[in-house]
Parts: sequence; C-alpha cells; structure tokens
Amino acid sequence: MSILVKIGRKVASFVRKKIKSRPKWEKLEYFDESWKNRMKVMVKFIPDNVSVIDLGCGPMWLKQFLKIRKYYPVDYKKRAEDTIVCDFNKHEFPGLKADFAFVGGCLEYIKDYQWFVKQIAANVNSCVISYCAVELVPDLATRHKYAWVNNLSRNNIIDLFEKNGMSLKGEDKYLNTNLIFMFSKNN
Repeated sequence: MSILVKIGRKVASFVRKKIKSRPKWEKLEYFDESWKNRMKVMVKFIPDNVSVIDLGCGPMWLKQFLKIRKYYPVDYKKRAEDTIVCDFNKHEFPGLKADFAFVGGCLEYIKDYQWFVKQIAANVNSCVISYCAVELVPDLATRHKYAWVNNLSRNNIIDLFEKNGMSLKGEDKYLNTNLIFMFSKNN
C-alpha cells in the first residue's frame, strides 16, 4: 500500500470522526431574549394586515411585533397548540400559501437550503430572512460550534433567491453577525 493511500485513509477517518462529533443543533437549542432586537429590525420589512408563515418559529416572539391578518407558526416540534410541525431537513414544508415568510435564525441549520428556498418561493410573495453569512462569521470552528450545517455568503443567498424568481428589495444588518434580506417575487 502506498504512503499516499495510507495518508488518504487517515485523513478520511479523521474527517468522519469530526463530522460525527458535530453537535446536533436540536441539542444546542436555546432562545435568547436579545434576539427580539433582531426581529424588530426584520419586521420593518413586513407591512400590516398580511399573512405570515414563521418558519422556525421557536417561542413565536414574532407575533408580538406584527399587526397581521394570519400567523402560521412552523417548527420541527410542537411549540404551541397551533404549531404546524415540519422538519425542513426531512423535506417537510407546510402546505399553505401566505404573503410573507419570516426566517429568523433558521437557514443556518438546513442541510438542503436550495430545496428550502425553492419551497419558500413557491408558497409566498415575499420573504424576510436573517443569516449569519460567512463574511460576518468566517471562522468555521465557530460555525461548527453552533451546529450550522451550511456556510453561505451574501451573494450565495441573493443568487439562490434570484434563481427561484425572487429579487432583493431591501437589506439591513443586525450587529456584526446577521445580514437581513427582504426578497419579493418578480412580477
């Protein structure tokens, strides 16, 4: 056996162990009250009297900041009686239409983010999303510590939504860690 094959096997074994040791995001789940400040920045993109799908709703804090017609809380587990349970990493998405999707701190945990954005674009007219882009959080060890499963840049996100027929209509930043985008369907 050549030395290169031996090195290749050792590297592959190391990578497999590292992947298995990645923390599961469900085990790290917590909700920090300070995230409400990020929500306040995000909701300025959502007008009153619209329907909103809150994808990855957690404790449903979003409801307190909006005057909306209909609120659809969606999460991977039941948070309240009206929670729609969908595990995006199992390609589950709610079978309903709405004016807006709200994605605050969820995209980082979705393995098939291309499928997820495609579902958003097929079911809503607009989307407000926050994401910790690699430009703002470049250290892969930090991203790994938070159990984030993808590493997208600002341009990756814009391209992904544009590929699905949605254009960037607004943008903001929360602190130095979250980019906030508002996309709407091209008409």
